[in-house]
Amino acid sequence: MRWQTPAALLGLLAITAAFYWRLTLSGQYTWLASPDMAYQVRPWLDFEAREFHAGRFPAWDPYLWGGQSLLGQVQPGVANPWNWFLFAWPLQNGHIPLAALHWYWVLIHWLGAVFSYALCRDLGAGRMASLLGGCSFALTGYVGHTDWPQMLMSAIWVPLVLLFLLRVFRGQRPRSSAAFAGVALGMAFLSGHHNIPIYTALLAGGFWAWWLVRSKAWISVFLFWVTCFLVSAFQTLPALEYARQAVRWAGPVDPLRWQDKVPFAVHAQYSLPPRGVAAMAIPGMWEGLPVNPYMGVAVLLLAAAAVVRPTRNGKLLAAFAGGGLLIALGSHTPVYRALYSLIPFVEKARSPAMAIVLAQTGIAALAALGIGKSRWLPYPALALFFVEAVAAAPHLGRIDGLPPIHDHEDIAAFLKAQPGWFRVEVDENAIPYNFGDWFGIEHFGGYVASMPEKTFQLVGHDSARRLFGVQYRVGRLPAVSRQAPVFESHSGLKVFRDPTIAQPLRATCGEAGIRERTPDRFVIDAEMHCEGQVITGDPVDSGWRTWVDGRREPIHESEGVLRAVAVPAGRHRIEFRYRPASLYLGAALSGLGLLLAVLVKIRED
Repeated sequence: MRWQTPAALLGLLAITAAFYWRLTLSGQYTWLASPDMAYQVRPWLDFEAREFHAGRFPAWDPYLWGGQSLLGQVQPGVANPWNWFLFAWPLQNGHIPLAALHWYWVLIHWLGAVFSYALCRDLGAGRMASLLGGCSFALTGYVGHTDWPQMLMSAIWVPLVLLFLLRVFRGQRPRSSAAFAGVALGMAFLSGHHNIPIYTALLAGGFWAWWLVRSKAWISVFLFWVTCFLVSAFQTLPALEYARQAVRWAGPVDPLRWQDKVPFAVHAQYSLPPRGVAAMAIPGMWEGLPVNPYMGVAVLLLAAAAVVRPTRNGKLLAAFAGGGLLIALGSHTPVYRALYSLIPFVEKARSPAMAIVLAQTGIAALAALGIGKSRWLPYPALALFFVEAVAAAPHLGRIDGLPPIHDHEDIAAFLKAQPGWFRVEVDENAIPYNFGDWFGIEHFGGYVASMPEKTFQLVGHDSARRLFGVQYRVGRLPAVSRQAPVFESHSGLKVFRDPTIAQPLRATCGEAGIRERTPDRFVIDAEMHCEGQVITGDPVDSGWRTWVDGRREPIHESEGVLRAVAVPAGRHRIEFRYRPASLYLGAALSGLGLLLAVLVKIRED
């Protein structure tokens, strides 16, 4: 009946909201308590939301380390359409309300449950059995116990990739199904993290190789990879552009450049040890593991029942689950070493244990099929599942454990009232979170996983303060003797000013003044006595473009890191804009990928 599907979706929403009642009802707990969430993710999301409300796409972040590509970093999730709903949510005192962030996180899990439910229904499982499949995927295992929203967003697309792959193998509109499988994987790449999409592509590639040998259906294989590439381009093209200019911390003490492979020792560190297999069934065994794989006895027994009485779908699901588990074990099997060495980009995905979500996608669907056509079995199975899931529910921190961000509002207000253009450094022991992103203040510092290489080369050198105009410091003590206190916060922290640091904007043969400065646009009025350069204290990046009096001019590099433009004598208006070709080309290709999938479906119908 028509009402049954909407009822099931509402039922999944009610179950998800109830399971995470501490977030939706109590007002005392949060998923943001861990350092990564509180110091990095929350300020990122906040900055992105403010940019959306200002009518700008947040592709460039000027508030960390002098500025860097936000879109290119991947993890902020700028290219993820689902995040745009959060960014569009009404702000409260200039920030995303905590309740909105909590529901955002809960709704990610609900989407995962819906996608897994759709997979189970597509395989012929009953509605109650499919509810079990949806809930077991979204509320336990990797998805149920992971904090990072960008990693969750990349994981929830796996059921849809598998749904459409299985349709291809069943001969159900094979070409359009292949195209939509590629769309689903492309959406996973847009979501904000690359590990799970890379492992999903790796496992899907193995299935396609098997299918190509079996059926010679090369058109379906072609459509899958083409739509995946096209849809993902909005994120992958800017990421590749940024990666070639940046250094990344991926485990070792020394940062890695694009051409450097993530050492296999890092992959070994984040591999799931053999005891992680037992931890899928035994509560508490996940302590010390890189991921929490716990799904409970009820789900695993039902999945085993589906494997014992094999059907074609059951065999493929078992193969998918087995392949995911094999990848998750990482360095504990010789197979992963070969994949790491031979398959491009596998070395960039440094956490094999995350591939456990592939195994759990197959297990959740197998559990739904394990119930079979029984009318009574779904009810005790669901009851046992919820008992186990609630007993092992993810730990949530208390809201009163969040960093005292609001204690520093008077510091931000003081700094914003100061004249001119400048940057600020903060004592990270006193203010560990990304102060700049949160308050919209240009911060030379921050909690990041990557940064432009040329900026990184200056970190720790006193010359960086001059080049980037770091006039102020926030902390208990000055960093250098020339910094004098100018303000004291009620939190006990002080603001120090360095009178020797000037505004980081100059003209080599004249004067330059700021007319307008926003995150992606910088307009300067210059009065040049002779031909020279206007130099800004912003890092060089291939995505920036410059116009002098409306005429496009090339950007030059000054002092190894700063942006500069040649300007003739006279009065001129100079405009810098962040307009990376990768953003526009990527957006166009993503739209083309979606259109291609729709056209293939129309033609096949």
